[in-house]
Amino acid sequence: MRFVKALAVIVPIVVASVGLVFTVRPGLRPCVGASGAQFTGVPVFPHVRFHDHLFRSGFSRAQIAKEPNPLGAEVRFSYKTDDLRGATLPVTWSLVSVEKDGTLGAVTRSEDRALAMLVTPDACSETGGKDLFVTIPDSRKRYRVVLELYREQSLLDRLALEETPIFSG
Repeated sequence: MRFVKALAVIVPIVVASVGLVFTVRPGLRPCVGASGAQFTGVPVFPHVRFHDHLFRSGFSRAQIAKEPNPLGAEVRFSYKTDDLRGATLPVTWSLVSVEKDGTLGAVTRSEDRALAMLVTPDACSETGGKDLFVTIPDSRKRYRVVLELYREQSLLDRLALEETPIFSG
């Protein structure tokens, strides 16, 4: 009987202590559920100058003046991650030409799985995004940008893939 009474006192104290720790330090709370990621939007804005992209990204005019100003496209992508807290997730992009009949053509060699950013979620469920500038090699062609989000930097385990709408260079 003493053992049951001791448990009746100790268990609520332990549960309350754990609850308090998770309230004060939410990062210690374990993530529950299946892990995964997805792109939630990938609009593309063609015919953007690099200087305009840099200005919208917060660079000063002095910093911008030192950079070349090619014409390209801006992809404003958003993503959502679940149960991947603390993982370093690479987001890559590839520029793919689109043939006249609408089928996908070749991937532009210099712009194949280029690193856009590394995402490191701080919470069990997190959303974010970035504006990505893509240089267009031939303004007369049509393109798509393919975005991929991977579980690790080896690029062997893809979590999400999304294509932009077709656009003209």
